[in-house]
Amino acid sequence: MTETLAPTEENKPPQVLPYDPLNPEFLANPYGNYAELRAQAAVHRTDAGVAVLSYKEVNKALRNPRLGHGDGLGVQDAKLPTPDGPGDGLMLMDPPDHTRLRSLVNRAFTPRVVQRLRPVIEEIAVELLTAARAKHGEGPVDLSAEFSRPLAVRSVNRLVGVPEEYTQRCIDFGRDGGRGLDPGFTLTPEQEHQRRAVREGVMEIGLEIIADRRANPREDDLVTDLIRAEEAGDRLTDTELLLTISMIFLAGFAAPQAMLGLSAVALMNHPDQRAYYVAHPEHADRSVEELLRYDGTVQLVERMALQDTEVGGVEVRAGEEVYLMLASGNRDPEVYENPDVLDLTRVGPRNLGFGHGIHYCVAAPVAKLITEVGLNVLFGRFDPELLTPSPPTNGAITQRSYSEIPVTLK
Repeated sequence: MTETLAPTEENKPPQVLPYDPLNPEFLANPYGNYAELRAQAAVHRTDAGVAVLSYKEVNKALRNPRLGHGDGLGVQDAKLPTPDGPGDGLMLMDPPDHTRLRSLVNRAFTPRVVQRLRPVIEEIAVELLTAARAKHGEGPVDLSAEFSRPLAVRSVNRLVGVPEEYTQRCIDFGRDGGRGLDPGFTLTPEQEHQRRAVREGVMEIGLEIIADRRANPREDDLVTDLIRAEEAGDRLTDTELLLTISMIFLAGFAAPQAMLGLSAVALMNHPDQRAYYVAHPEHADRSVEELLRYDGTVQLVERMALQDTEVGGVEVRAGEEVYLMLASGNRDPEVYENPDVLDLTRVGPRNLGFGHGIHYCVAAPVAKLITEVGLNVLFGRFDPELLTPSPPTNGAITQRSYSEIPVTLK
């Protein structure tokens, strides 16, 4: 029998985060761990750099120009395959490239563009839940597989103008790409293969859509708007256009379905807040923000120190990694009274759920709208009951989601 060596100072793996992110108990409910660490210090040094846990210091770090993406581990793990070689999407760029590209995307990705999705999302949500109820009767329904994931994919596909024949393929992308932002060393070979296949598939669809819109431009169409922005003064290169559209796909498939699932479970576990949500549709925007604060999908974002700087009084050298724990900051008692309580009437500082500053998530308005409309239909018309208070998660470090949500529908 081969003897297994116990870890020693010489052979133990580096501690990237101040906790074990792959511990099943942590994945089920990370917030108690965050509270313990936050009580010890706002910023923790690790073998890789620092982890930032308080709202104040996370917020400051998100706006610190000395922190960016550079060529850090997060960037290397998130490269997208383009015809010109591996490339960085908008969310992984630093100024001045990020500033230029974000301004072009903002011109096409307006509130009007997002809001015209509202009736589309409602129609798809009703269709999906009606079909699930007809199929399963009073039996269990997996809300993730039969509602939140296809609703997110089909809504984003309508926004981008993806042909119907790609729908199931994109739903599979949404399922298999759930750990798309996690560090590569945390993935099994199979998970790494799945992630690579998702990225390659998304790029293929992006190339086809761009070619179609160049030949057949459409009115009120996101891709056409981006192409026109490319051709008017400031320009998107062909690769930048492909990377932008592909990143909208990847973020659009993952964030909305995760946020909708987390929010639905939170409301089913809090009947009083569920009743408030249904009774006060006029406060849906505020309610969705509180749901995002309470259990947000983006648990952390990664930065690299572009220059020597300090975070919360801790010196950080150029090239070191900085892990900003958004979900921990959202439960900070220094900022939110009774932070572990879900309170849809809460008012206070804007949550960190999709970041702050120049890298605020471009897909956030879509994720919030899909969540709002999805919850409206789910709780307003179908009266779901959760079959387990703690559904299994997707095991992701970066983007928390439920892999299954067993419910019954009435």
